[in-house]
Amino acid sequence: MGPANFLVPAVLALYVPATYVSIRTLGPGRGVMAALLGGWLFLPVFDGRVDVPLLHTKSEFVATSALLVTAVADLQRWRRLKGHWVDLVAALVCIGPLCTALANDLGVYEGVSASLQAVCTWIAPYLLGRLYFGTPRALRDFAIWMVGAALVYVPLCLWEIRMSPQLHRYLYGYHAFEGFADTVRFGGYRPNAFMHFGLMLGAFMATGTLIAFWLWRSRAQTKIASLPLGWCTFLLAGTTVLIKSTGSVILLALGIAVLELTRALRRPFLILLLALAPSAFVTARIAGWDGGELVHAASGITAERAQSIEFRIVNERMLMEKALSRPWLGWGRWGRSRVYDAEDGRDISVTDSLWVILLGTYGLVGLTSMALLLLLPTLLFLQRFPARHWDHPAVSPGAALTLGTLLWVVDCLFNAMTSPIFPAICGATITFSAGHWSERRRTEPLDARRRLNPTGGNRRHVTLQS
Repeated sequence: MGPANFLVPAVLALYVPATYVSIRTLGPGRGVMAALLGGWLFLPVFDGRVDVPLLHTKSEFVATSALLVTAVADLQRWRRLKGHWVDLVAALVCIGPLCTALANDLGVYEGVSASLQAVCTWIAPYLLGRLYFGTPRALRDFAIWMVGAALVYVPLCLWEIRMSPQLHRYLYGYHAFEGFADTVRFGGYRPNAFMHFGLMLGAFMATGTLIAFWLWRSRAQTKIASLPLGWCTFLLAGTTVLIKSTGSVILLALGIAVLELTRALRRPFLILLLALAPSAFVTARIAGWDGGELVHAASGITAERAQSIEFRIVNERMLMEKALSRPWLGWGRWGRSRVYDAEDGRDISVTDSLWVILLGTYGLVGLTSMALLLLLPTLLFLQRFPARHWDHPAVSPGAALTLGTLLWVVDCLFNAMTSPIFPAICGATITFSAGHWSERRRTEPLDARRRLNPTGGNRRHVTLQS
């Protein structure tokens, strides 16, 4: 795969001062957006190659570094942060790994280390969202920036689709992935750009496409950088299809269908059904459902997809059996939850799904707390802003971001690709839904207190009050 070149430690070292400069020049909110999205899109995937104390993955590094910079550059905002009861769920996500380590006699040091990893992976981006993206204007900006980030990635994706995934190697000296054969799909290449996997890139581009579509459809935004948003949506959708990630294309189509049907029916049941689907799926798998229907459905796409789903289900079954021998707090880190050959000690399991990893590592307590952290924001947003208003220009940015996160949670039923973007959206949704913001009435087109003028007035002229 080749060694990392000098640029890897250099850009990682420069990320912290660059974040500080970004906050000072663009303002706290947009500065953090630029740091979070820029770091996630363009920093190297250094996992296991560069030793950064406590921050062992790109996802941990980007969010935690940005959070630490804000504690220095914008301390007053931390002091103004109002608590929410969902923050208790976030605290449980942090405490759970410590309890797991103690229950498995792994020691306090391992427990603290595992808890810090949970903080850096999940809670740091969640807090960034709570602090910076939760006002109506910031949530709208973040949705627009997500679309802009996806558009910036379009030429990179198209180049790698034609030339093969090489950009990370050209710039940083090595491929971010293992096994070049896995990048070949349907007679062409699946791009990676500066992400770990092509599937991760597909999920990001599908999310950007969904947000662009709903901003355009709701008329919340008509242009991006002087480009018609309708044409941008078409370009993003075409690129997402060309990435050749079947799951991302299906989830994108599902997201568009849910938004359009919700707009037509003015009822929330499709959103609720999608929000409950991950919990129902995991419960059914733990209860003994073998997932045969999924293999049959995948066979209608390609035989390769059916074999992939079947392979995952077989491995999930092995991993679940071991996980359920310590159901509540799991086995802990360092591969203790994996399945090994009884004779030679060889690892014979493959972990693809995030929910299986959480179940085996941190048990039902860890899995449940994570599910609540990722799913509750959607339900709270839906409670505060009913489905009949999701196409309102002032609500549609938050609706698109929330649904995009929900689709990513569904994707985690089959994949395990952590990202700082989606926990940040969860944090932003909590602040936005709770109304923990204060802006002048003239700056926003929505009245949150009156639930978007439910008496039936002109939806285009209601205003937002803090």
